[in-house]
Amino acid sequence: IDQVEEMTSDTLDRAIDFASASLRSWRKDPAVRAQILHECASTLRAHELELAELLTREQGKVLSLAKTEVQMSAGLFEWYADYVHEVPWVENLADRSSRKIRIENRPVGVVAAITPWNYPLTLLAVKLAPALLAGNTVLVKPARTTPLATRRMLELFADYLPPGVVQLVTGSVAGRRLSAHPAIAKIAFTGSTSVGQELLRQSAERMVRVTLELGGNDPAIVLDDAEPSIAASKIISSAFRNAGQTCMSIKRVYVPEHRYDEWVDGLADAASKLVVGHGLDNGVAMGPLHNASQLQNVQSLVADSLNRGGRIAYGGSRGCDLPGYFHQPTVVAELKDDAPLVSQEQFGSALPVVAYRGIDELVGRLNADPFGLGASVWTRDSEHGSQLASEIDTGLVWVNSHNVLELDAPFGGRRMSGIGSERGRWGLQAFLEPTTVSITELS
Repeated sequence: IDQVEEMTSDTLDRAIDFASASLRSWRKDPAVRAQILHECASTLRAHELELAELLTREQGKVLSLAKTEVQMSAGLFEWYADYVHEVPWVENLADRSSRKIRIENRPVGVVAAITPWNYPLTLLAVKLAPALLAGNTVLVKPARTTPLATRRMLELFADYLPPGVVQLVTGSVAGRRLSAHPAIAKIAFTGSTSVGQELLRQSAERMVRVTLELGGNDPAIVLDDAEPSIAASKIISSAFRNAGQTCMSIKRVYVPEHRYDEWVDGLADAASKLVVGHGLDNGVAMGPLHNASQLQNVQSLVADSLNRGGRIAYGGSRGCDLPGYFHQPTVVAELKDDAPLVSQEQFGSALPVVAYRGIDELVGRLNADPFGLGASVWTRDSEHGSQLASEIDTGLVWVNSHNVLELDAPFGGRRMSGIGSERGRWGLQAFLEPTTVSITELS
């Protein structure tokens, strides 16, 4: 639907030089930065429909979800703008006999914000807002398949931000060179675990600071007392949000063995109510997968599941007659943990349902999983659910919900799901470096 520039090495170097030169003036006044963040939030809200429609066209998600993404992005800018008065920009320690000590929380410098295609705006805002409040300058590298809404958002911000403070960089050259450039002080990345590992290897050579929000294989753990009539639709809604292309969506469901058939039927019935189609059409609950490789991966995992003795309880076809990478929400039963659809992050519209016998054994097994982004517990006894949540070793644990994030609570994973946290004060701290200043009087 459009094109963006394929940057050259020289163009990228000039952008990085410009970002470095803009640091000194930008870092001076937090109050000015906060006011600009408020103006950015306001312009996002004023252009919500324009940005949402563009996002649906380039990414595929339904319009209601695209609007929510714009709203969430505006909310992040507002939260950090309001938080400016809570930040300990300078902290004074107790005086020593001959010297005074202060701690200055300074910006790290030039930041590379590298974002994926599934939530281009929100996953930029969660990096850009705290990075700017902290006084950094930022180079924004969107995914090659979703640069348009990001470009438009930054065009709108240009009315408020000083030149050089935020710049869009695009193309394969930017992707290869940005993380290795000597002027980049911090990499904030959301994407696949494999790419995150490569960025971590590159950053180790120069000891560059990193925040990596990587893959997840979130389980929903259904306890004995939970009812499909109440919880199945909520589980399905999380699992197939954005056609299942959400890092923290439910990727597998564990249900008690003695209630297995009941739960499979309930989940299949809930999935059957999701209408598949074009994201801009009324009544559509799920759009296409984003690209051909995602569709091929999901189809391959479902086919492998059938070869292993699994069965499709619902779905398995395209779900509509439109051209594109459509795949019905698909519920797959009769699988074990060693099936790739269960053990891997499918990142698409297929959901395995797995039976378990003992909850303690299940939690121990899940805590040994390579991924550790999120998990949820489903029960009518929320106190029991809360106790069990304390035993689950993931970055986020929900009780009777999933996919819910807070502006002021940290978001980040364990193990192969990432390093560091975003959101809230934790997200701001990731873009600040404490510096100790020691002052001694000469006499």
